[in-house]
Amino acid sequence: MAVLKNLLLSIIGFSSGVIVAGGIFAFIAIIGVVPRFAQKTGTQSKIKIYEDAIILGGILGNIEMFIDFKLPVGTFFAIVVAFSIGVFFGSLAVSLAETIDVVPIFMRRARLTKGLSIFVLALALGKLFGSLAYFILPKFY
Repeated sequence: MAVLKNLLLSIIGFSSGVIVAGGIFAFIAIIGVVPRFAQKTGTQSKIKIYEDAIILGGILGNIEMFIDFKLPVGTFFAIVVAFSIGVFFGSLAVSLAETIDVVPIFMRRARLTKGLSIFVLALALGKLFGSLAYFILPKFY
């Protein structure tokens, strides 16, 4: 009976994970992060590779959550990976804000007619310094 219960729970957990992952990947596709990056970098022919990399990253990230393993890659590689993850999530947030027109709506409501580039730069720098404070300063959060 315990084996059947564990099997059922495993199937439910796996199915739930597939549904959530599908929703996240659909969300990333809908807001157009990958095509926008490919267009900006002039690598539209490599979109399939980008999409496969995102899916592989999601799969490996989920595996890493459940299997405790360490890769002896060193501090430099860890910094590069952390920076890459930060760039991806920052770009995802900016793409979402752009998709739902947050900045133009805010600018219109706040009656700001000049300084859009300064406003966006201030948002990016605030996010950067907030992230650095969170990760570097002990007990900041």
